[in-house]
Amino acid sequence: MKFGAKPRNTWSSPAELSGKYGRLYTRLNQLMLLDHIWTRLTGDKSRFWKLNAVQGNCIYVSVKLSVARNELIGRRENLIKELNKHFDKPWIKKIEIVND
Repeated sequence: MKFGAKPRNTWSSPAELSGKYGRLYTRLNQLMLLDHIWTRLTGDKSRFWKLNAVQGNCIYVSVKLSVARNELIGRRENLIKELNKHFDKPWIKKIEIVND
C-alpha cells in the first residue's frame, strides 16, 4: 500500500461477506460438505476413489484400479442418493469416472 492511500475495507463478521458474496459463500459450503460426506460414505474405499471435481450437477471421481472402478459403477446410484440426502435440493445427478 502506498503512503497516503486509503486502506482496504476489512470484514469484521461473516454477515458482511455473505451479503456481497452470498452465492460464492453458499457454493463453498456445499463443496466442503460434499467433500466431508464423500469421505464418510466411501470409508476405506477413499484410497481408490478420489473426488476430483464438481461441475454443475456432476462429480468427477478418479479411480486407481479397475476393480475399484467396477465397484463404483455398481454403487453409483446408491452414492448419489446418499449424497443428495444432505442437501436442501437434490444436487448431484451424475458421477463420472476418470482414470487416474
